[in-house]
This record gives sequence, structure tokens and C-alpha cells, in this order.
Amino acid sequence: MISINGTLLFQFLNFFVLVAILAKFAYKPMLKVLEERRNKISSDLNDAEQSRLAAEKLKADYEQQLQTAQEKAQAIIDKAVKQAEAEGQAQLDAIRTQIAREKELAHAEIVSEREAALREMRQEVVSLSMAVAEKLLEKNMDTDMNSKLIKECMDRMDAKRIAR
Repeated sequence: MISINGTLLFQFLNFFVLVAILAKFAYKPMLKVLEERRNKISSDLNDAEQSRLAAEKLKADYEQQLQTAQEKAQAIIDKAVKQAEAEGQAQLDAIRTQIAREKELAHAEIVSEREAALREMRQEVVSLSMAVAEKLLEKNMDTDMNSKLIKECMDRMDAKRIAR
């Protein structure tokens, strides 16, 4: 059985005094530190949530700006491509026009030179015919002489043609 004596009462008294001292000097400050820590953690969580929301908003703004920039860049590229195609087509049209003009000039020059060559050939034929007629009239010739003279004229015509 338990015996109650002065020591036990003294130990109970010491225990209650120790609890009262600990409650006043250790327990209340410790509770205060724990409360401050709880408040700080709560505040940090709130700050983190606000930072997360701000980051999400910034990300959404960034993505919107990026989308807008991509659309503008695509519009610029499309415009440049259309402009390049238009310029290329204009250059092709100019080149085709120039080729047609040069073709017409070349054709006109060929016709002109052909006509000049025909005129020159006619003049040569006329002058050779006149020379043959003159020689025929100068000499009283027979058929052999006449053939020889025609052959000579033909050789001269061939020689002039080859010389060109």
C-alpha cells in the first residue's frame, strides 16, 4: 500500500511548482513560437499561391504574345512571298515582252537582208547577162563558142557565190 508521508507531499508540491514554472516560462513561450511558426507557414503558403497565380497569368500573357508574334510573322512571310511572286511574274512578263520584241527585230532584219541579197543577186545576174550579151554581140560566134561563154559566166557566178 501506499503510505502518505511528508516526502510524498513534498514531492507533489515540488511537481506542481515545477509544472507552474514550466507553464509560465517554457510552455507559453513555446506555444507562442509554435503559433508564430504556424502563422509564418500559412503566410508563406498564401504567398506561394499568389506567386503561382501570378506566374500562371504571366505564362498566359506570354503565350498570347507568342501567338500574336507568330501570327504577325506568318503574315509578314505571306506578304513577302506574294510580293516575290508578283515581282517574279512581272520580270517574266518583261522578259517575254523583250524576247518577242527581239524576235520581231530579228525577223525584220532577216527579211531586210534577204531582200538586199536578192537585189544584189538580181544586179549581178543583170550585169552578167549584159556582159554575156555584150560579148555575144562583139563576136560572131558559133554554138560552141556560145556554150563556152555561158559556161565561163556560170563559173564566175559560182566563184562569186563561193567567195561569200
